[in-house]
Amino acid sequence: MIRKTTPTFHKDLRYLSRQPTSGRIRVFGHPSHWVATLFIAVAVGIWLGSAPDAAVERSSITLKKQIELVLEQDPVPPSETQPEEHVERGIDIVSMPTMESFQGVAAIKETTPGLGVNRASFDTADTADTAEPSAKPQPVSTEVNIDLSDVQNASSTRHKAAAAPESELPENPTSVKDSTPWESIQIRSGDSLVRIFKRLDLDVAQAIEISKLPKAKPLASLRTGPYLKIQRDGRSLIALRYQPNMRTFLQVTTDNHAFVTEIIEREFELQEREVTVEVTDSLYQSALRGGLPESVIYRVSEIFQWELDFGRDVKRGDRLTMIYEERSLDAKKVGNGPILAVRFENDGVLREAIRYVDSEGTAAYYTPEGKSLQRAFLRTPVPGRHVTSGFSYNRLHPILKVRRPHLGVDYGAPRGTPIIATADGKVIRASRKGGYGKTVILRHGQNYRTLYAHLSRYAKGVRKGKWVKKGQVIGYVGSTGLSTGPHLHYEIHVDGKARNPRSLKLPRAAPIGKEDKANYLKHARLWSSRLNEARSAT
Repeated sequence: MIRKTTPTFHKDLRYLSRQPTSGRIRVFGHPSHWVATLFIAVAVGIWLGSAPDAAVERSSITLKKQIELVLEQDPVPPSETQPEEHVERGIDIVSMPTMESFQGVAAIKETTPGLGVNRASFDTADTADTAEPSAKPQPVSTEVNIDLSDVQNASSTRHKAAAAPESELPENPTSVKDSTPWESIQIRSGDSLVRIFKRLDLDVAQAIEISKLPKAKPLASLRTGPYLKIQRDGRSLIALRYQPNMRTFLQVTTDNHAFVTEIIEREFELQEREVTVEVTDSLYQSALRGGLPESVIYRVSEIFQWELDFGRDVKRGDRLTMIYEERSLDAKKVGNGPILAVRFENDGVLREAIRYVDSEGTAAYYTPEGKSLQRAFLRTPVPGRHVTSGFSYNRLHPILKVRRPHLGVDYGAPRGTPIIATADGKVIRASRKGGYGKTVILRHGQNYRTLYAHLSRYAKGVRKGKWVKKGQVIGYVGSTGLSTGPHLHYEIHVDGKARNPRSLKLPRAAPIGKEDKANYLKHARLWSSRLNEARSAT
């Protein structure tokens, strides 16, 4: 069989020379074109960077020269058209920076500090306007200022600070330089000394140097408000005053090109106040109606906490008489001082406490005979809180619903209420303990231990092996473990046996020392007499 073939030369074979249509389509051309384009762009950029005025310089007369020629024609004397004080308010074209000047704002600020409006001129103008309102304004150069927004912010800040009350920061009687005015600075939220110096255009290196001084720690965290004053000479600081609190302020001055710090204490104005209160419902409410501050009422409960149970022992008709200090600054009350003497007439029993500072500088309260009113242990770890469940050997557990011993006292208090150590001791446990939840156990000497349970969290630094002081916060009230709500479970163990914290006779602190007793008895007679007079006056 003969196969019939078709000659190939009769067919169109151009399709064999075509490129395949599948795959990526070259849209941007060959990579070599990219390289060439990039090379040309870099060359043009280098050329323009090295000669930014090249396109202008090719003309016969530059734009700058044309403007100069226009300004040079027919100059008009300033005195014929406008007052001399307005001469410099026009834009100085010759002094305008070229394109080269804008290559790095930071470099301009460092090398040409005189460029633009000088912030020091604003300070001078502000001071002059404040001192002499009628003074003739000085001409201000209006050259191009790259950082003009910062200057305006700084200027507005100083105007606000000037309007702030000056009485917050007291003047030092020994002024540094009386001839140099003080500028009052308003400290903003988040401000640091370096940031304030930048805003005021002062030398930042001086701020860093001042911050490193040993007594300059209050400057590490500035409180907002008009609590900072400075004296300056241009960009250099002469003196600085900062008030970290109501009673003290920090002064920084220059001495032989070095800064010297000084902490100056302000003296309180003390006034003794006498108050007598008759109990009609509770001591707390009656004392509030009698004008006593809460802090003073709390101190009364602290003084007599070993003698009285203010939740059960106080009765209607009892009478409280006391003399305490009020503290003032600039004729304004700023707080209360200690209770100097207090008397509480409770159900026919007279109790007195006299404050006395011994030869070692320790203050304590004693009876008129010199016996201490303090104990080695505090009565409660959460002062002023009520008892929700007492000590018992047969109590129905609120969760387990079985009768079992409750070898402690429960104090109801909101979550987060601070818990204090009732005596000096060593932490032997600060962790979870079964149904107690988060627990702290302290050992006091060889015989006493205290337990604090159901805490929400431990105080900072409280862990096993650490020592704590009486009155130190060791944790916060919570509801961890087997608990129906936020409260503190408190136990005292003596020689390994749980005792009732409310009825336990705890060791009393030492009485007045022999070397101070004669002086104290004389002191106590004086204050007892004053309490009698205050009681009789009502």
